[in-house]
Amino acid sequence: MDLKRLQHLLLLTEELHFSRAAQRANLSQTAFSRSIQTLERELGVRLFDRDTRRVSLTAAGRQIVARARELIAQATCLQFEVDELRGLQAGRLAFGVSQLVEADRLERLIEQLQPAGSEVRLDIEVNHWEALREALLAERIEFFVAYARPLVEDSRFVVHELPAQAASLFCRAQHPLLNGAAITPACLLDYPWSCVRFDASIAQRLCSLLHIDAAQLPVRLTCSDLGLLRRRLLASNELLLTWRQAVAAELASGQVVDLPQAAGLAM
Repeated sequence: MDLKRLQHLLLLTEELHFSRAAQRANLSQTAFSRSIQTLERELGVRLFDRDTRRVSLTAAGRQIVARARELIAQATCLQFEVDELRGLQAGRLAFGVSQLVEADRLERLIEQLQPAGSEVRLDIEVNHWEALREALLAERIEFFVAYARPLVEDSRFVVHELPAQAASLFCRAQHPLLNGAAITPACLLDYPWSCVRFDASIAQRLCSLLHIDAAQLPVRLTCSDLGLLRRRLLASNELLLTWRQAVAAELASGQVVDLPQAAGLAM
């Protein structure tokens, strides 16, 4: 059985759209459709129901998709074992990171996985943790480095915790809050906040610290693009909730101020 066709099966299962799945497979739609048809012919079952508007898995297709994931995972493990036998001097390793992973930590990881003289090819996906979770389940990546607290109790995953990173609320150096008046938790609610997407437990902790309910939390923008969030921070009166490392350069240059630190507030 051709594993490449099984990979095409999984791509179509994820997209339920021939054109998008073909694009991800770097194939023409005609070639991709032919691959799916060949697989159905080899298996002797129809995997997908198709009409002019949608594509959906058949009952047989759902069963075969589950087995296809196992086969591809086993093939990936075999490749890892072969790469280890060859001293990790060649091969391909796909993994994911969130945009909150510091550049220096990612660079150290790359150096460890791709030492000098190695021919290992690294394929790194940068995305939000939820997208990385789906990529891991779909066997597109082998692991990811990102926020993963919701996965701790999920038996499908093994989670290794990294050291905690300090976070705070930041503003630009010319922000009206820094005009000399006392900064109180209530003042922080007078301006819109931006942040990376976070889960409900973090929001609850913030509300507890500020003695407010969730409806009062002034988050107006959530985005996984830290570059965009930093630009808005420097050009507006928005407050940015993020890890200190994410704005380390701006803090060092004096462009950005740690508000709770400046005000003597505990966050």
